[in-house]
Amino acid sequence: MLNTLRLPVYSSCVAYNFRIVGSRLWAYEKRYSTSNSGTSKTPNSSKLSKPQVKWFYATDVPNSKPAWHNYTKTKDPKKFIPFSDYDSKRLEKQYQKYTVGMNQIDNKEQSNVNPEFVEVNEDKLFQVDLKNFDLSPVYWDGPVYEVRRGTWFNSDGIPLSAKLSQQIEEGYRYRKAYTFGEQGPSENQVAESKDEVAKFNRKVEKEGKPGLALEIDFEKEKDTFGLDNDQVVLFCNSREAVLFPSSFDSNFQLGVIRSFGTSSGSLISVEKIQRGYTDDLHETVFDNLTTNPIPDLTDFFQSEISNAFHPGDSENKKVKDNKEEPETTVKEHDKKMENVLESDFDHVTTPLSSEREVDHLVLCIHGIGQILGHKYESVNFVHSINVLRNTMKEVYQNDKGYQEIAYPDHEQNDENKSTNNRIQILPISWRHKIDFHPQKSLEAYDDSGKLRLPSLAQISVDGVKSLRNILGDVVLDILLYYEPKYINQITKVVTEELNRVYSLYMERNPNFRGKVHIMGHSLGSVISFDILSSQANNKPTDADQGKDLLFDVDDLFCVGSPIGMFKLLGQSNIKPRSLLPDDFDAKEQNTFVSPKCSNLYNIFHPCDPIGYRMEPLINPEFSQYKPELVPFAVKGLNTQIRELAHFSEEIQEKLFRASSWFNRGSKPDKKEPEETKSIEERASEENALDDILFSLAKSEKKDDNKRKLKKKDLSKEDLATLTQMNKNGRVDYSLPMGVFDFSLVSAISAHISYFEDKDTAGFIMKQLLLSRSSTVESKTVSLYE
Repeated sequence: MLNTLRLPVYSSCVAYNFRIVGSRLWAYEKRYSTSNSGTSKTPNSSKLSKPQVKWFYATDVPNSKPAWHNYTKTKDPKKFIPFSDYDSKRLEKQYQKYTVGMNQIDNKEQSNVNPEFVEVNEDKLFQVDLKNFDLSPVYWDGPVYEVRRGTWFNSDGIPLSAKLSQQIEEGYRYRKAYTFGEQGPSENQVAESKDEVAKFNRKVEKEGKPGLALEIDFEKEKDTFGLDNDQVVLFCNSREAVLFPSSFDSNFQLGVIRSFGTSSGSLISVEKIQRGYTDDLHETVFDNLTTNPIPDLTDFFQSEISNAFHPGDSENKKVKDNKEEPETTVKEHDKKMENVLESDFDHVTTPLSSEREVDHLVLCIHGIGQILGHKYESVNFVHSINVLRNTMKEVYQNDKGYQEIAYPDHEQNDENKSTNNRIQILPISWRHKIDFHPQKSLEAYDDSGKLRLPSLAQISVDGVKSLRNILGDVVLDILLYYEPKYINQITKVVTEELNRVYSLYMERNPNFRGKVHIMGHSLGSVISFDILSSQANNKPTDADQGKDLLFDVDDLFCVGSPIGMFKLLGQSNIKPRSLLPDDFDAKEQNTFVSPKCSNLYNIFHPCDPIGYRMEPLINPEFSQYKPELVPFAVKGLNTQIRELAHFSEEIQEKLFRASSWFNRGSKPDKKEPEETKSIEERASEENALDDILFSLAKSEKKDDNKRKLKKKDLSKEDLATLTQMNKNGRVDYSLPMGVFDFSLVSAISAHISYFEDKDTAGFIMKQLLLSRSSTVESKTVSLYE
């Protein structure tokens, strides 16, 4: 239905007709008339060119946030970043179709569920709503940001708002500014004068903005146009203009502004703008991008622990009586979220990165501590997964070994081979959907309708309150998993979210024929392990989306996992699913658990206090086998030292051979009794270098014998058991210790830094890329002494 509005602009009789599309106004007809002439002033559009359009998204102030943040927008965003050229062109193309009511889309864009939405960024992980002009993530809940279709820009390269740009464009056409040329409409411009600038600025500072008592009728000027935000635009030439308050209505002020034109930057409250996007604006925008590193999870947890032992520092920052947070704290949160968005979003999306071929979809489930996201907005699992995705990309692009595995038959110069690892990673967030929060009362009511239970915060005692806050925000998640009500709720929520993200991905990527994997961190690994252990061998025809997965899982990666401890406490062994009958009922009480997946990986850092082994639960005798050591993903100081150690072994072997040669060459034909030799004779026969070399070699030889005793080949029976759990013949994998890793220093960060760790990313990526490899036929393991 078409609605028409008349919007007056100051005292002029300019009128506009608008068509309402969604929540925005679009001009569809323009009529210009003046009371003194009575003649039509419809512009001649034959000389009117279209501006160079560029699409932008805000990063500093969200339009909205997920419901659990209780967020209300209080100001407009000021910082905008341009979409990539590729995404910007796609947005403009779809926008043109959408605004004229054409819902037909190209075959290449059939993945769009709704023509109002355009998928953008690498892998199309975000989408733009053309109706509401906002940007939101596709697969997870996150902040929603304003989007602008840039046609008019300020000197910082920021696009003006849609409403303001629309009005300026109407004035541009009405004044026929496109005929002004590059020199501007005025022929009597005066030379720039510092005296005039000073006089102008003194007048502004003295008089301020005294209202709309017009001395000048801007409607009668040939180069000005009044706007409905108490501003006036003066068109300097066919491309540039300036904005100034309508209170600058004296002949002197207008004369100075007109005289200086696009050089009006030294005049107070006068802002230069331009029509269309240019490359020089691109440089200006990206100069303003943040270069500060984003704090990782380790920083936040260490901050929490520091506050626990220095409560005075944190207490000063707290807000009493649950009042609104101080403005400075809000600004800090907004700044951190701004940094996260700018680091997670791909600014140079290309057709290749937008339409990647994917063979492996990895769904990642978070563990404990995500409730901290209520306190620190940049502590969010989504960002951690974006970091992991980018870390994998970095490791892949910098090491041709991974590229050869991913594309064994491709040309060396294939761009796909060097950039696309064929892996997609998506987050599965669940904690915010569980109805227990340390600061909120449980929704349990008595007969009178009043709350009958307090919050965790209300039953906490005053002593070591900061430490109790850590326990409530982090450790509590593990306790919840032992309560039947919450374990059922957690399992249901995670299963539903796994199915939702998988179904949405298949809907957006109908050509995907690859494998699906799950990666669980900490408690998330326990949840995923239990979900897979509860799956029936045969998919039910009437699947329950809260209990049954809609897909088969190839690899289950458990990272920093306490599964071993949980199952030991439950007195449960781990058995391969392939050895169980087809009618196995996973819901029955058994003395064992069996996750339904092709390969099980248990990955942990040696310093991680939460990580436990799993292989001894498969068979207690496997406890004598050391975990498989994960190699370093990239070369650096750690690998150099390891290589030096290997080089040292080679040197010692050569020393041993040299000493043997020395000994053979110095053997006497007839050994004389040692006691018959004089001191001088013994001294002359001694070879100090030979003795040192021989002792080194002898020591190394003993070590070699020990080392040989510490290794063994798995028996056929043991190998068969382990290959049923993982085709590589191992389940437990230990990440390498860095040169500067010490247990006391690393214990805190080891458990929460897996997503930022290149060794973890490299190992998981390699296993995914090798998924087509066959089962090992032999395996050598290291033994504990």
